[in-house]
Amino acid sequence: MKNWARGSLLVVALGAMSNLALTFIPDVMPHQVTIPIIWCTAVATVVIAVVYLFEQTIAARQRVEREAELERARLLNELRQYRGIEWVSADREHRNASLDIWKTARRQVVVFGFGMTSVARDPNLIWAMVNRGVDVDVIKVDPEWLVNHPAIAATIDGYYDRNEAFIGQVLQAHDRLEELARQINAAGRGQLTIHTYRTTVQYSGSIRDPGTSGASGYVEFHLYRKSIERLGIGLTQYDGDDDLNPPILQHVLHSLALAVGHPVPAERRPPPLRVGDEGLALGEESD
Repeated sequence: MKNWARGSLLVVALGAMSNLALTFIPDVMPHQVTIPIIWCTAVATVVIAVVYLFEQTIAARQRVEREAELERARLLNELRQYRGIEWVSADREHRNASLDIWKTARRQVVVFGFGMTSVARDPNLIWAMVNRGVDVDVIKVDPEWLVNHPAIAATIDGYYDRNEAFIGQVLQAHDRLEELARQINAAGRGQLTIHTYRTTVQYSGSIRDPGTSGASGYVEFHLYRKSIERLGIGLTQYDGDDDLNPPILQHVLHSLALAVGHPVPAERRPPPLRVGDEGLALGEESD
C-alpha cells in the first residue's frame, strides 16, 4: 500500500513537472506531441487520485473494523472474568446451548424471546418436557401490542430479513402456543404458561430450574446493526452472595419480570395427590 502510494505520487509529480515545462517552454516539443502528453498526464492524475481515495477509504474502514474487533475481544475477555458466566461466544459456536438447557431441565424451563415463532413450530419439544413433569414458561411479545406498533414490527422484520410478514408469523405463533397450553394444562402432566410483554426485548434464551442450585441458562443478545450480530452467554448459578450481588441469572429473570409486570417463572403447581394422600393433605397423621 505504501509503495503504491509513493509510486502514484511520483507519477503525479512527474506529470505536473511535464505540464509546467510544456506550458512555460512551449518550443521543447512539437505542438502535436504536447497536447497528447498534457491530456495523458491529466487523465493519469485524475485516475490515480480516485484510486488513491478509494484505497484510503477501504483502509480506513478496515482499520475501524479491526479496532471494533479488538474492542469486542476485550469485552468478551472481560465478561468471561465475571462470576456466574460459564462461557461467552460471538460466533454462535454454542448454537445448541438453548436446546441443551431444555434437555437437562428437571423441574422447570423458562424460554424467552420476541415472537417465539421457532418454539411454536416445535410442539413436540414442549410435549416431551411436560410428559416428564417439567413445567415450561414462555415469555414473548404481546401480539396485539405489536399490531398497534407496526413500525417496531417493520424494524424487526428487516433485522431478521423475513420472507413473510413478521406480524402474521407472531400472531400465528401466539395462537399455536395458546392452543398448546390448553391441551397440555388439561392433560395435567406438566404446565405450559405463556407470559407476554408490551415492549421490545433485545435478547432471547432459556433458563432451566430457576431458583435451584443447579440452575443454568443461555442468553443471546441481539445487536441491531446492518448485519445480524449476536452475543451468546452461558450462565450458571452460584451460592454465597447477598441480595446486593445476586447471580446474573437472577438479573435476567428480574428484567423479564419487569417486562411482563409480574414475577417469573410461574409458581410450580404441587404434584397431584396419590391414592391415600388425602389425609396428609388435610393435616392428618398417618398410622
